[in-house]
Amino acid sequence: MHEKKHDTFFDEDNDEAKAEKQLLNMLPEYVKPVTAMLEVGKKVSGKIIKIGKQSVFVELGGKNEAAIEAFELTKEDGTLTVAVGDTLEAYVISLKGGITLSTKLSSKAASDSSMADVINAMNTKLPVDGKVTGINKGGFNIKIMGQKAFCPVSQIDVRRVEDQNVYLNRVFPFVITRITENGRNIVVSRLPLLEDDMAKILDDIATKAASKSGVTGTISRIMAFGLFVDLGGFEGLVHISEVSWERAENLEKSFEIGQKVDCVVLAVEKKEPLRHSKISLSIKQVLANPWTTVSSTFSVGQSVEGKITRLANFGAFVQLIPGVEGLIHISELSWEKKIRHPSDIVNPGQTVTVTILGINPDKQEISCSLKDLANDPWKDMESNFAPGTLVHGTVVQNTKFGYFIDVTEGVTGLLPFGNIAPDKKESIKVGAVIDIIVESVDMERRRISLSFGKAEEKSNAAEVKQFLTAQKQTKPDYSNTEFGAALLSALGKKK
Repeated sequence: MHEKKHDTFFDEDNDEAKAEKQLLNMLPEYVKPVTAMLEVGKKVSGKIIKIGKQSVFVELGGKNEAAIEAFELTKEDGTLTVAVGDTLEAYVISLKGGITLSTKLSSKAASDSSMADVINAMNTKLPVDGKVTGINKGGFNIKIMGQKAFCPVSQIDVRRVEDQNVYLNRVFPFVITRITENGRNIVVSRLPLLEDDMAKILDDIATKAASKSGVTGTISRIMAFGLFVDLGGFEGLVHISEVSWERAENLEKSFEIGQKVDCVVLAVEKKEPLRHSKISLSIKQVLANPWTTVSSTFSVGQSVEGKITRLANFGAFVQLIPGVEGLIHISELSWEKKIRHPSDIVNPGQTVTVTILGINPDKQEISCSLKDLANDPWKDMESNFAPGTLVHGTVVQNTKFGYFIDVTEGVTGLLPFGNIAPDKKESIKVGAVIDIIVESVDMERRRISLSFGKAEEKSNAAEVKQFLTAQKQTKPDYSNTEFGAALLSALGKKK
């Protein structure tokens, strides 16, 4: 029979087992320093390992787990903003009975805070809830962590504050920026919290600007020069010229504050601080540009019905289709009367029928005429006012190179100074009716040249020339004069 040898494998209290137990007992001591490194107000980062109905659990390192209330990570529609495996950044708000985290110091926790906690919150830049309890000169009264505080109006929002009353009795997260006079003067601000995500938001908007992508925003302000649109942290401006392809004037009649609008991001101009960055938007470019189809919609010579939209000294603008306006030059408003201003013929809102004279889609220009082509007084000018025709005209204007003469309704001719007989110059006055001769007619440029008294001058000159020519051709007879008879007698005696 073999002698039993000592085998420590079955001994429960051998030295190796004791060492293993000792190591296992020491293990918690190695994770304690992680907890010891934490303090209330410290910002930490960890991985989400479990999501419960009431809490979300975060692993901070070792065996240290922290919990944060689920509602802090839930959207208004009830959906969570995080998932298992995501990294979460939050603040330590309690180490009693476990590690409790929060994205901000809650109102409940703040109510039990001492001045030391307030100072700690300032030093650690811990977000704390504060209620706006009143308005004073330059800002707001805030109740924060059981203390009275002040928030300057410039620190309550990244947007311009139009009405301070909209912030009253509301609770917002704040950062304590200054404590003086032993806590009697506490200054808080929302801007550091609001600006935390601004760079990312602005970069996203800039990316959309590069691709001219669309965004949806809410109208926050209506000004005479355009619309301010809240994009969620930033305001963009839709200039009045970018509101509609049609001419926009009174924006308050077409839009209202709080209205949702679709826009295209045109440009982003980053500035420091980021809240002062400028974003240019367009509402009209969400829709197709009506000028892209103008060439297929209209043609030169076409008659189109439109509405007069506005008047200028040089003419009237007429809307042909929504977003497309044409110009009726003042010279194209009427054949029959001298027009000092387009209001002599048309008024805004009036419906008219115009003729298309020219189209330039690249410059977005269409020239129109209100004149009735069928009654064009120049239509029969060559036959009715042929060169040499005597007409009655009214002197309408004296210029440095001659006179303008109305020869018929809608037709004005030029009487140059060189075409006026010397003895007629004194008789020409504005308003006088004179008999004039048509010298020439230029149908292409619609010009007619006139003369006054020159026909008589030419006729007299022709008679004088004719008389002198006849005198040269006739031999003079001096025999019937006393001097001539004496001269002939003397010549005869010489013979």
